[in-house]
This record gives sequence, structure tokens and C-alpha cells, in this order.
Amino acid sequence: MTFEELQARAREKWKDIEEGSIPLVRVGAATCGLAAAAGEVVEAIEDEVKRLNLNVKLARVGCIGCCYAEPLIDIKKPGKPRIVYSYVTPDRARDIIRDYIAGDNPRPDLAMGTIGKGEVEDIPEFFELAYYRPQVRLITENCGTIDPRDIDQYIANGGFEGLKKALSMSPDDVVEEVKKSGLRGRGGAGFPTGLKWRLCRGAKGSPRYLICNADEGDPGAFMDRSVLEGDPYRVLEGMLIGGYAIGASEGYIYCRAEYPLAVELITNALNQMERDGLVGDNIMG
Repeated sequence: MTFEELQARAREKWKDIEEGSIPLVRVGAATCGLAAAAGEVVEAIEDEVKRLNLNVKLARVGCIGCCYAEPLIDIKKPGKPRIVYSYVTPDRARDIIRDYIAGDNPRPDLAMGTIGKGEVEDIPEFFELAYYRPQVRLITENCGTIDPRDIDQYIANGGFEGLKKALSMSPDDVVEEVKKSGLRGRGGAGFPTGLKWRLCRGAKGSPRYLICNADEGDPGAFMDRSVLEGDPYRVLEGMLIGGYAIGASEGYIYCRAEYPLAVELITNALNQMERDGLVGDNIMG
């Protein structure tokens, strides 16, 4: 299957999610959500949906960024914006399913905010909340929205477009593009990524290896876990671009045992990418 065919498949599935007739319930089920009992919330939702004989899609997604408010659930009803609910207990989850999905009461008293086009009375816009307003979400833009177990949702939201562009360029041009971007490391030193790639590309010897350091030793470090659990395909796409640029044929991810969910999701993502010809030999032709 060509990449264009993969995109067509993915966009059709995403259109069904965004415009379909079946409500979608997203549950924040990254490590932070699970630590706050998101697993029990999922069970309560499944039980209530079954008891009321409702047709509902349920997805476990990554962290949308406010770990303090977990467990979070996010409901998208046909023709309406997403509504995010915070501090959800199993009992509150049952109430929300009964009142909003089975009925039409969006429960503003339990809601945190809305996402997407349209307004809901007495519920503010999620990304206009004081916590989110100054943020610019780039690396984490898909976290909390896409199902990290479904490669089609990543592709439908622009996934692997960067890899496709990179493969149309020479490795040297990719390095120069990254240098011009001003991209820097997030581990504390702020080392320019383009310079690092230029040094790697100029090094002698083969084979070459690209290492993704998913370990976190600093309290203020960027949370690698959030990306690995919420959007693992993005990490792997970045590794492929970096590997192409520096001439590496193999890549390793260093991830500690404290992140079993991240390891599970990265492994699943790799399997899906291998199935679709996006990792391994002859990538995108």
C-alpha cells in the first residue's frame, strides 16, 4: 500500500470519528491518569453503556497536559464540540454517560471546557483556560486527542508528512533545514539539534546508530513519557528523519522500567509501522 493509500484510509476513518453518528468517549489513560484510577473509570463507563444499551465508541488516549485534574474524560457527540470533564470518579462517569449521552444534559457543573467548533452554555473553551492560554502545543498537539494505539489517527492528523518531505530531500539538506529551524535539545543544555546532526553525519565509520534517550533524571526536564504514551508515532517518525539525515541504519530507544505503558505503546506503534511499510526496508519507496 502506498503512503497516499494509507492517507486515504486514515482520513476516511478520522472523518467517521469527527463527523460520524456515534458518540466518542476519550479517557485519559496515560500513566498519570491510570495512577488517578482511570482504569476504574473505564470500567464504569463500559458498565453504564452496556446497562443503558448505548452505541458508544471508547478510546484510551494520552495525557492532554493537566495531570493534576485526572482522571479526565472527553466526550464528542455528533454535531457538537468535545466536552472535557475533570476529576472524574466511577460514579461521576456513570452520571455523565446517563445525563449527557443517554440524555442531553452536558453537566456544566462537572465540565472543565469545550474543544472544537461550537459553544455549550456555561462551559468555557478548554484551551482558553488560564492554565492553557499561554501554551503553544507543538510536540504534544495530538496527545489526548488521537488513540496512541491507532496509526491511522496519527496519519490523518499529518503524521509522516515530515518524513515524506525529508525523503524527498538530500540528507545534507535535511540537516540544514533543522539547523535553520533553531531546534534545540530539551534536556537542559539546549544543544542545537542541527549542529549535533551535522557532527554525526560527518563522523567516520559504520554502521551508525541513532539513540532516542527517553530517560528523565531532571525534575524540570521535558516529559518524554507524555509523548511516548500519547503520540508514539511522532517519536518514531522523528527518529526516522534523524536516522536518514545522519546516515544511521539502526535506532535504539532507551526507556526505563518505570514506563511499562510507554514500552507497550512504542512496541505496538513499531509493529503497525512495519506492517504499513513505514519502518524497515524500502520506506515510502
